[in-house]
Amino acid sequence: MGAPLLSVLLISWNTREQTRQCLESLAATAPADLDYEVVAVDNASSDGSADMLADQPRVRLIRNSHNTGFAAAVNQAYRRSTGQLVLLLNSDIRFHPGALSRMVDHLRERPDVAGVSPLYLNPDGTFQQHYVQQPSFAASIALVTALRRVPGFRQALHRFQMRGEDFSRPRQLASGSCMLLRRSVLGRQTIFDETFPVYWNDAILARQLQQAGHQLWMLPDAVVTHSRGASCRLLGPAIRFRHLLGSMVGYLRTTQPRHRMAVFQAVLLVDHLVKRLFGRHVQLGMADLLAALRGDVGPLPDGDTRDWVVLFSRNRWSVERHQTELEQLATGQRLLFVDPPGRRPRWRCEMTPIGSTAWRAVAPTALPLGDALPPVNWINRRIAAGALRRWLDRQAGARLLRLDDERARPVLGRLGEDEVLPTVAPRPMQGSRRG
Repeated sequence: MGAPLLSVLLISWNTREQTRQCLESLAATAPADLDYEVVAVDNASSDGSADMLADQPRVRLIRNSHNTGFAAAVNQAYRRSTGQLVLLLNSDIRFHPGALSRMVDHLRERPDVAGVSPLYLNPDGTFQQHYVQQPSFAASIALVTALRRVPGFRQALHRFQMRGEDFSRPRQLASGSCMLLRRSVLGRQTIFDETFPVYWNDAILARQLQQAGHQLWMLPDAVVTHSRGASCRLLGPAIRFRHLLGSMVGYLRTTQPRHRMAVFQAVLLVDHLVKRLFGRHVQLGMADLLAALRGDVGPLPDGDTRDWVVLFSRNRWSVERHQTELEQLATGQRLLFVDPPGRRPRWRCEMTPIGSTAWRAVAPTALPLGDALPPVNWINRRIAAGALRRWLDRQAGARLLRLDDERARPVLGRLGEDEVLPTVAPRPMQGSRRG
């Protein structure tokens, strides 16, 4: 058999169900006469993704022993692929009928076009603003600092994010989440620069192709649904931001003069120090920030990437009282159970594992009388949130916050939570009584 027309490059990392839905939509909507292969790379998932992929028709699976990152995995798949056309496909994409055939036909009809991307919809069917331009220097600063609130920087950020632009007609732009490319415009061995393992690799690729005179287009009549960030969400906010910032530094080094890099680094440091001074949330500790400003993105997590349910309780942990919380955990979740503040001051933060799915946290209590004095409670909770976040920032996985103690509300927004879960009303225990 000869080489297929199309090679689909699919990277998997702990998104089993999204990946399954992606492949099912591909099979259901691909034209019957389209000869295609799927080359999938699984980056050492712990959720059974690799076994699921191994059972799929048309899929040639590469199992990695550790998480190599998105860019390196794409290059692995590319070297094993043979198609004249190459589809870069995120696992959180679902094709609508006719989308893939429209993209393929456009490249057949327009030999002057090097690549095409679809129109993105959110899971609820609304338009998804998932397109950006190459960023200006001001937009790069606005993206990662509080200067986004200053009018000039805000306008530069909006231009980068293409807010208010018309996407109802075909136009020249690129999006790496689902991009069909001609192999003839790509390198022989690699597509992405692997020094950008997660973020900004698609911007570098688009810039290289545009500098070589190649056109990249978006087609509004090729429609996909995009869940957005399914794998990146599992990194956790601190790891995610260090990769974003560190890769941005690498991008700016290729596009900006040296003196602007010095300005960028100085602005980021001042922004960090001012936020700390006024007690505002910062994404990274100083050591991680300095590393990111050198272009060091840090390691990618391996192993357990299950979501964290961070539960602030009214009562201290006990097996009898809180076994229900463990039983209510969904598959793919871990519990971080946080005891209420103690009556006596303590500065240590103790983290104790409870089996394989939960940890108990006894956070610092800076001041006594927090139960009686709301300002003291506010201080204690903020200090506790800082200690807990430092621990969570070393763990992979999304963070789902649940407050079963109304007094814990000062921690909202301080843990880098991805979602706030509804409060569960307490159930009285048999034989319990108020003292």
